[in-house]
Amino acid sequence: MKNWLVIGGTGMLKDVSIWLLQQENHVTVIGRKHKKMQSLINDAKNASKLFPLKV
Repeated sequence: MKNWLVIGGTGMLKDVSIWLLQQENHVTVIGRKHKKMQSLINDAKNASKLFPLKV
């Protein structure tokens, strides 16, 4: 298990963020838009390993 930091992981890199979560990694995602961040949280099946950071 690794820790990943994905900047902009709610937009173009959303699929990458979800894939990393599916590989049982801890993933911190930095995003700007609340709506896109909520969409990522809803789509993540393993949200316990997702650490969203809205800036």
